[in-house]
Amino acid sequence: MPASILLRAARSSGGLNQSALAARARTSQPDISTIESGKRIPTVDTLERLLFNTGHRIVAVPGVGPDAVDTAERITNAVKADSRDEALRAFLDYSDRLASAGRAERVVLSFAEPPPTGSAAWDAALAAVSDFWLSKSNLPKSDWVKQSKRFLQAPATPHLGEYDLEPDVDEVPTEFRRRNVLLERRTLASV
Repeated sequence: MPASILLRAARSSGGLNQSALAARARTSQPDISTIESGKRIPTVDTLERLLFNTGHRIVAVPGVGPDAVDTAERITNAVKADSRDEALRAFLDYSDRLASAGRAERVVLSFAEPPPTGSAAWDAALAAVSDFWLSKSNLPKSDWVKQSKRFLQAPATPHLGEYDLEPDVDEVPTEFRRRNVLLERRTLASV
């Protein structure tokens, strides 16, 4: 994951704006901004210091594949491009990665809070799929997975197009149904 995305996600989940982080880390807001925009790649020491001041730290975990933050970025781009298929592909890539990951890696992949995607349905779906795979192994869940903003007020599906069939609610996993996200269990299988 690029340092820009990592820092932005850590700062956001820590409830800090750029100025507050800059004050804590004894740097300037423009320095934070240039790192978060990808215009500057920080040294490991600098990134470690900034993350520490958000309440996070760097941990190296073997593995490949998207985490929740990467997935949210991909879905955001797909939502902006009005591409339901790309958003669903990003979601399924994340689900596949969680499915194949070991216990510790599942926790790591879903640990950092993803930024909003521009779609409440996709935001809720990311929390639901994280909850689904973590629950399968009785693993702890990050606070973002439980946030009320990750629950829809009314039942919806984030990917229905004009030719898609309505989902069978009996086939929707509990973690999704609780959030009013109508995605059938078979949707979680890679296509």
